[in-house]
Amino acid sequence: MSVFDTVICNTAGRYTFSYRPSGKIARWVAYKLTRSDLSGAADRSDSFAPDPLLSVYGWHSATHSDYRGSGYDRGHLLPSADRTDSEASNRSTFLYSNMAPQLPKLNRGPWKRLEERLRAQTSDYDTLYIVVGTVLPSRPRTIGRGVVVPELFFKAVALRRADVFESAAYVMPNEVSRLAGQDYTAFEVPLDSVERLSGLDLFPCIPQF
Repeated sequence: MSVFDTVICNTAGRYTFSYRPSGKIARWVAYKLTRSDLSGAADRSDSFAPDPLLSVYGWHSATHSDYRGSGYDRGHLLPSADRTDSEASNRSTFLYSNMAPQLPKLNRGPWKRLEERLRAQTSDYDTLYIVVGTVLPSRPRTIGRGVVVPELFFKAVALRRADVFESAAYVMPNEVSRLAGQDYTAFEVPLDSVERLSGLDLFPCIPQF
């Protein structure tokens, strides 16, 4: 079984992920989002911490020092604001296995606005099934002690209302010049293009869109 076949479940945060131990970031994170996930009053914990689950596999986690002075934000894959129902679930989103180096212009710009848009859609849909992940360049660069900087970030969403599903997908560059003046809508792509890019079979148990 390869590293990429290993799926880790974070029970507190109700998400699963596949980890790249050689780059100290997740390949992908998958989770469900409903109104109940947003129903609590848990504050943003900001309790960034190495992920103890990784030690079970003998893998290393990124740490505070890897990001310090790097010029990159600690970009959430599962957003903190998607888990406000309890303090424990919110803290789980601050594990470094759920982080990847994101330029501030991306993390605080179109990526953040897409996150906000998806949370707003919980008012119109029963459940959002979300897979978010990273794509590496052919010649990866690193920060700190070997944390790889993704070239692209993707987010694929299956939106369910009763027994009807819709889909949406986005691929955003982690590069200032390609982000200039763009909002998340400029980066919407067909779902199958994300599958080709990531090598994932997204939402295999959901009827074809």
